Amino acid sequence: MEHPALDNLKSYAVKWNNRYPLDKWYRKKYQVGFGTAAHRELCQINILVEYLEEQAFTESQEFHLHQKENEKELKDGIWIRERKDPEQEDKLFGDLSNIDLNTIQY
Repeated sequence: MEHPALDNLKSYAVKWNNRYPLDKWYRKKYQVGFGTAAHRELCQINILVEYLEEQAFTESQEFHLHQKENEKELKDGIWIRERKDPEQEDKLFGDLSNIDLNTIQY
């Protein structure tokens, strides 16, 4: 049998990760523990920007790895591709609307 306080903590952690889905990715990448002083200093917008930057670099690497395949598209004037997963991107940016910008410290 679990203690009610543990259930509350578990619920809090689940809600946090649902609200800030990139937080876990960032903490794992930089080995930052949940709730530590370093974690409390993080800015979710900066985490998002870093994630988007990493995605852009990954896409760029993939582009250059498949450059010959892409040459035809470039000759045809296609240099911006359609979004791969619009639903996921819409959800990600929708989650941003839940961030209270007044709580961000610079």
